Amino acid sequence: MPQQMYSTLLMTIECQDLKNKDLFSKSDPVCVMERKNSKQEWVEVGRTEVIQNNLNPKFSTKIQMVYVFETVQLIRFSLYDVDSADKTLSDADSLGFLETTVGRIVGSVGSCFVGSLQDPKGKANSNHGTIKILAEEAKAQNDSLRFVVSGAGLKTKDWVGKGDHYIKIRRRRQDRELEDVFSTEVVKDNKDPTFKPIEIPMQILNLGKFDTPLVFEVWDWNARSNHDFLGQITTSTVELLQKSGPISFPVTKGDKADGKDRGLLTFSHIQVHHTPSFFDYICGGCRLEVMIAIDFTMSNGNPLTPGSLHYNDAKTLNPYERAISSVGKILEEYSTSNKYATYGFGAQMDDGNVSYCFPLNGNQADPQVNGIGGVLQTYKKYLQKAKMSGPTNFADIINEANKACRKVRDGAQEYYVLLILTDGGISDMDNTIDQIVEGSDLPLSVLIVGVGNEDFSSMEELDADKKALVSMKTDKTASRDIVQFVALREVADNSAELAKRVLQEIPTQLTSYMLSKNLQPHPRPAVDVSQAEKQLQKMDLLHPPPAYLPPGWEEKIDKAANKTYYVNHDLKITQWERPT
Repeated sequence: MPQQMYSTLLMTIECQDLKNKDLFSKSDPVCVMERKNSKQEWVEVGRTEVIQNNLNPKFSTKIQMVYVFETVQLIRFSLYDVDSADKTLSDADSLGFLETTVGRIVGSVGSCFVGSLQDPKGKANSNHGTIKILAEEAKAQNDSLRFVVSGAGLKTKDWVGKGDHYIKIRRRRQDRELEDVFSTEVVKDNKDPTFKPIEIPMQILNLGKFDTPLVFEVWDWNARSNHDFLGQITTSTVELLQKSGPISFPVTKGDKADGKDRGLLTFSHIQVHHTPSFFDYICGGCRLEVMIAIDFTMSNGNPLTPGSLHYNDAKTLNPYERAISSVGKILEEYSTSNKYATYGFGAQMDDGNVSYCFPLNGNQADPQVNGIGGVLQTYKKYLQKAKMSGPTNFADIINEANKACRKVRDGAQEYYVLLILTDGGISDMDNTIDQIVEGSDLPLSVLIVGVGNEDFSSMEELDADKKALVSMKTDKTASRDIVQFVALREVADNSAELAKRVLQEIPTQLTSYMLSKNLQPHPRPAVDVSQAEKQLQKMDLLHPPPAYLPPGWEEKIDKAANKTYYVNHDLKITQWERPT
């Protein structure tokens, strides 16, 4: 299981045209940011300063938030008019709020989101102004320190020879204890050793705090006895970076010099290196394109019978619908077009032949449908005429994704994600591996969700976490791992856990591809706030768009009661309570 990747973001908040709640002056706004936890409770993340007498505040306090790509992170920004420092928020007047997700902010142009504030009492036809939220990645989040360290005149305790030296790098914690960070190789029989160039991530070296004390210990390696401690130097990242050229330190036995000559440690070629992150690429405008492929082989069962994996119950989502909704609602945040090429495989066509790659909407020239909701509707419509067949072949559908990837211009920052939903083992394993190996050199990730209780051991082979795939056709080894497989049964009915497991490797796979092609992130594009606000006005600012809702739900107004209610078109139900 790969280590979960995350970024620390800083949110900068500005508002325009806030409501004025004061009679003789203007509102004194503060913005409070909250997140929804696993218990579906709103928990405060942070808040800005209070700005006096201002309906167009630009808050200087940035709010810190951990960003995880594969998780839906619901957040809320609430504005209050705080007239006195003695008042609590419960005593303050509400100026409006906005509910959204971290993904929607990051996925906006330049990771800058502009939205309409909603009425705190849920009233329709009310104008509470706009809010702009800019997400930035915390500095040094993905930085590392590069340097070369060498010794001069280092001592030894050996009777014969000049000593076999190595350096142990340790970080001093706040409790004054030392924690190991890195060890160099051993340079044998040399009192003036130069060690191989070193690169250490800042989060490991100093936890992002450049003034953290760093201890470089000099050791003499012994083959048949304990290694000998010869001395140390103490410095910090900020001290190393202050010098434009090499910097030398005398080696001492402890923290203080004792007058004895134990040699010198010299640091050179010191520089901070920034490794681009997934956030850098998305913020710079990298496009995520999503393709979806659904299994219509006979092993799924007759869609008209309750035992089928495709059975369309009016009250509950079938396994395919659950997987599409769970994974799709996250990928939807990053799609600029909100269009998804949707295919089926393993079904019999009208001419009697079995197709392993056909557009679900019947349009070979344009297989894309609008939104995840559109994918679900197209899938349901096709079920009414589907002729299940088989066997389960993946090669054609992955080849279709490879063809799309080859159309990406050289140097363009565009990345494809192919989501395959299937109920069983693969019948064309060798051909599928050939296509995956070919796709490993293309901007592509393949996500496979296993539906049902079949044997998915062949899928585990494709998810090459332990052994790289090799093409039987070309004898070529995959240049990178692009497949992630998850069995739906492993996460039961936990949609959030399914999305997390399926999507968790996407950030690493995308950045590894970009770096392999030497593609650096584009600069953050300029965000024309006035244009964003004009777009909001075109959408009718007096009827602001609803806050984030799960797929399939729509917010409506009961005109007779002047009250908001919610409709689920997939489940064909309505309710007053806001779905989460």
